[in-house]
Amino acid sequence: MKKTDVCIIGGGPAGMMAAITVMDNLNGRNCQVTIVEHKDKLGKKLLATGNGRCNFANDVIDDMSFRGENTPFAYNVINRYDLNQILDFMRRIGVLHTSLNGYYYPRSLQAATVCDALKLKLDSLKADVCCNVNVTGLEKNDRGFIIKTDAEDISAKYVVISMGGKSYKSLGSDGSGYKLAKKIGHRITKLYPALTGLVANGLDFKVCSGVRVRGKISLLVKDRRICCSEGEIQFADYGISGIPVFQISRYASEYIGRGDRVQTVIDFVPEYDILDIKDTIRDILDNNKKQTILSALNAFIPVKLAKAILKRLRVDASAGAKRIDNGILISIAGELKGLKIGIERDCGFDKAQVTAGGVDTLEVSEKTLESKLADGLYFAGEILDVDGNCGGYNLHFAFASGNIVGEAIANKLKGQKE
Repeated sequence: MKKTDVCIIGGGPAGMMAAITVMDNLNGRNCQVTIVEHKDKLGKKLLATGNGRCNFANDVIDDMSFRGENTPFAYNVINRYDLNQILDFMRRIGVLHTSLNGYYYPRSLQAATVCDALKLKLDSLKADVCCNVNVTGLEKNDRGFIIKTDAEDISAKYVVISMGGKSYKSLGSDGSGYKLAKKIGHRITKLYPALTGLVANGLDFKVCSGVRVRGKISLLVKDRRICCSEGEIQFADYGISGIPVFQISRYASEYIGRGDRVQTVIDFVPEYDILDIKDTIRDILDNNKKQTILSALNAFIPVKLAKAILKRLRVDASAGAKRIDNGILISIAGELKGLKIGIERDCGFDKAQVTAGGVDTLEVSEKTLESKLADGLYFAGEILDVDGNCGGYNLHFAFASGNIVGEAIANKLKGQKE
């Protein structure tokens, strides 16, 4: 049986951060930290974040940045490891940053820069990294824990579960961490895909597939507005995607899971009111004899999206000024200001960037992220019931929680060695 002081199960950003922090805080004292990762390398999901550019933090932290059944927990973690601290850590491991509209990336704009720097730091600290090893069980005893694996079992004083959620199974997050937590007795809150596209109805999406257009999207549940987001909305043959859709998808998934009727309303022209749109289209048609209603709508939105909206309204796209009365124009303007489409379901965990739900944070110490049910067991990252918006929030939480866990374990080890 392999023996170690600290066993970190899951080699993503939270796990790597926890390992680095433990060893850094011990200032070279003898301490063995072992990372067990079931994929063939550390940080595979990290490499895919931010479209491969690794957006790891954001300037804006507000009351809608993080969610969970116990939302103050997330903000406590973030406030204890803020933007300046994460930027300083990145600099210390050799990662310079750049800010694009408040979104923080490595200056290289490559996630590999962050991942490689973390791995080089672990190597310099002589962390024991075991890849292609699956953890099959976790047992608590008087001396600590026994970690059962499909290779060699491991004995450890302290264990960190940082195995991620259920999103992007191909990159390592397969939900197996929840089984270990449940075996210890922890409650797992309801799990939903978050930061994902939404399968929709009410529009011929094949007609407008591929369109990207700025707009404001609101989520309605039983005709009640729940939340909204603004930015570039993407249309696909199955429905809608893009960052604004990702931001509301967590709530859509949750309410659909409850059996509620869920819709979205999209305002493509927030700067205009309905009468302004109607009058503008009328002016375009009246002043240009060759203009059709389709070409006139192109002044506001892409042609393919205009075609889909006209098809939905059963308006002939080739009709000119003489065939388009003010009643039709009001209907068209209403669609541009409030296109309402039904949401059938989310795109599932395999297409979700993050998992909403996880280990109940009421059963985890807010100060150290140690289990309240098993001394010496800690949680870090996405496995906890914390999910953030798109824009670096989830990675910030991963690094922050890993740092807090690492410091807590290092302090315990210092006390034992003194």
